[in-house]
Amino acid sequence: MALKSLVLILATVVAFGLPAQAQEATPAAWRVECTGDGKTLECRAVQQLVAQENKQLVIQLAARLGPDKTPMLGLQLPLGINLAEPIQLKVDAGKEERFPVQTCTTAGCLLSIPLKDPMLAAMRTGTTLKVIVFDANKRAITIDVPLLGFGLAFDKATK
Repeated sequence: MALKSLVLILATVVAFGLPAQAQEATPAAWRVECTGDGKTLECRAVQQLVAQENKQLVIQLAARLGPDKTPMLGLQLPLGINLAEPIQLKVDAGKEERFPVQTCTTAGCLLSIPLKDPMLAAMRTGTTLKVIVFDANKRAITIDVPLLGFGLAFDKATK
C-alpha cells in the first residue's frame, strides 16, 4: 500500500511538476527553523512539499552549516525510490550533480550533501531546484522545488 501511495504522489509530481499545494500562484518561500538546548541554537533553511490530496511528504530539504562550517543540504525523500540510481540535483537548466542515498528509515530516504559554492550560488539566484529520483522501473521523476526566499532564509539560518 505504501508503494502504491508513493507511485500516486510521484505520478502527481510528474504530471504537474509540483504537488498541488506548491502550484499556487505564490509558492511557499523557504523558512528558518531553529532548535536549541538552552546553550546553543542550531538553525536551518527549510523547504517542504506535501501532496495536497493525502498530506504525504514528497520532499523536505534543510540547508545549514555543518560542524566544520561547511554549507550542507539535507534531503528527505519518500520510501520506494530506486536506491541503485543516484539522486540528481540541478538548478533551473544548470549542470546536474549526482548523489547516492545514504540511508532509509521509516520516515523516508535521507541524504546529506555539501553545498559547494557553484550549487549554493545557483540556489541563491535560481528559481527552481530540480530533484530527480528514479522509480523501480528506472523512470526519472522530477520534483521541482521552488527556491523563493532560499538566499534570505539560508543567510538568517547561518548567522
